[in-house]
Amino acid sequence: MNKPKLIILADIASLKVTCNGFKQIVKSLETRFDVVACKFYSYVAKRNRDFNEYISANGYETSLPSASRKRNKLDSRQVIDAADIAALARIDAVGLITGEGDILPVIDLLKTRGIEVYDINVEEGKYAESYSGFIPVPSSALREGYAAPSSKIKAKKAPKPVAPAPKPVNPYIAEAKKILGGDDILSKFHR
Repeated sequence: MNKPKLIILADIASLKVTCNGFKQIVKSLETRFDVVACKFYSYVAKRNRDFNEYISANGYETSLPSASRKRNKLDSRQVIDAADIAALARIDAVGLITGEGDILPVIDLLKTRGIEVYDINVEEGKYAESYSGFIPVPSSALREGYAAPSSKIKAKKAPKPVAPAPKPVNPYIAEAKKILGGDDILSKFHR
C-alpha cells in the first residue's frame, strides 16, 4: 500500500528546532507519509549551520528571510508555495511549520483541492480545528534555551476607566451664576 505523499513547508524562524530535532520529525512522519519534498523558510546559512549539510544531502529547497525589519507572523513565500501546491494538486498532504499568522486561507485552499493539511508544532495553535491533524514536536527537538510559545490565551486587559466627560458650560448660565452668587461684590467689601 502506498503512503500518502507529503511536502513540508517549514518556517524555521517560527519554530526554533535543531537539525537533529527536524530529522526526528521527518523520521516520525515517514512512518505515515512518503516525505517527497521540504522547503525551509527564513533560512540563513550562517545562523542555521547545522541544517546546511542535511538540506544539500536531501535536495531540499531554502528561502532566505525577507528584508523587512518588521517581524512577520507568516512568511508570504510560504503562502505562495502552498498556493502553487494547491494548483498542481499532485500531493496528498502538506505539513506546515508556521508562525501564528492568519493561515486559514491557505488551509482552506489546500483542503478544497483535496489536500490534507497538518500543523507541525510544539502545541496546537489557535487554528487547530481547521487543520486535518496535529503533529507534535517534542521539546527535545528545540534549540537549547528556546522556550516553546505558550498557547495560553492571553487575558484581555480591562478597559481603562474613563472619566465622565465634563458637562458643557453655557457661558450665559455661568455669567448669571457669577452675578447671582455675588462673589465679586462680596470680595470687594471684605478687605
